[in-house]
Amino acid sequence: MFKILIVDPNDPFRRSLKKVLVNRFPFVDIREASDGSQGSAMVPDFSPNLIFLEMHLPSESGLDLARHIKIDHPDIIIVILTSYDLPEYQAAAKQSGVEHLVPKDDWTGEDMIALVQTILTDLNVKDQSLQDQHQPQGHSL
Repeated sequence: MFKILIVDPNDPFRRSLKKVLVNRFPFVDIREASDGSQGSAMVPDFSPNLIFLEMHLPSESGLDLARHIKIDHPDIIIVILTSYDLPEYQAAAKQSGVEHLVPKDDWTGEDMIALVQTILTDLNVKDQSLQDQHQPQGHSL
């Protein structure tokens, strides 16, 4: 089973993203964490394939957490969520091993669905419901 972890302190955003993804990908196991410590603690037992990670977490930087996760789990795909689409953030995300940087303010549910579908397709995860060919926007790093 494909597994997604959403780490974001903004409860409404986190729940909304989960709802959008569950509705489109019912075969995916999705869990939530509200901060970096909780998210980091969930990684070893949950073993997510994909993590949506807010750049600005209360206890630590999302980029620092991404670096930490990538040390022990290099195959996990990490998507950094940020309110700021700046070149320096893109560079820092790439240096942290992050595969995608998503400007939160510019993305819609359809964009998130398209990104997850692209990742599932790239990883050769098969499901009959994966017929949407909407192309995601944003930055692959």
